[in-house]
Amino acid sequence: MIITDAKEPPHANPRGLRLLVCMAVLSGLWLAAASRVHVNASWSDGAWGYFALPMMGAPERGDLVLFDPPENIGSPIPYMKRVIGLPGDSVAVDGKRRVFVNGVFAGIAKRRALNGRELETVAAGVIPPGRYYVHAEHPDSHDSRYREVGLVPLSRIRGRALPLPDLPWLGLKGPLAKPEGSRP
Repeated sequence: MIITDAKEPPHANPRGLRLLVCMAVLSGLWLAAASRVHVNASWSDGAWGYFALPMMGAPERGDLVLFDPPENIGSPIPYMKRVIGLPGDSVAVDGKRRVFVNGVFAGIAKRRALNGRELETVAAGVIPPGRYYVHAEHPDSHDSRYREVGLVPLSRIRGRALPLPDLPWLGLKGPLAKPEGSRP
């Protein structure tokens, strides 16, 4: 007896297998993309979050980068700042704690952090090879103006940062964190 209407077992269905493989690949891509999204833990930066792009080559002036702060700071959260000084550029600090990169005003280094501890200014001089001066416009930004952050080595830069757009309908607008002691 010959059976003509026999169905193939489910595991032998090439269409179903292709669908399963496609779903697995899409899930993997989604996980990879989601792992590159970071919520901004700093209220001094303007975005609620950012997407980390891989670092291809050395950063350029104006790049927004994501980097690991020095271990002595004790923050497990990466910082996001703009590169304004490259290797070979000069950094100067005047008596009023004003910091200049290549003669262009970069900001004023505060004497004390928000928690009251003293802050030392970055050392004046030429930015050495493989290091970068990073900065944010906010006056309370913890950036290369201060010795404890310093000139960031390329080895600590995770990648370029792309700020994510505001999504007010999800409650995601501007920085999500607020400074200590501030009111909502």
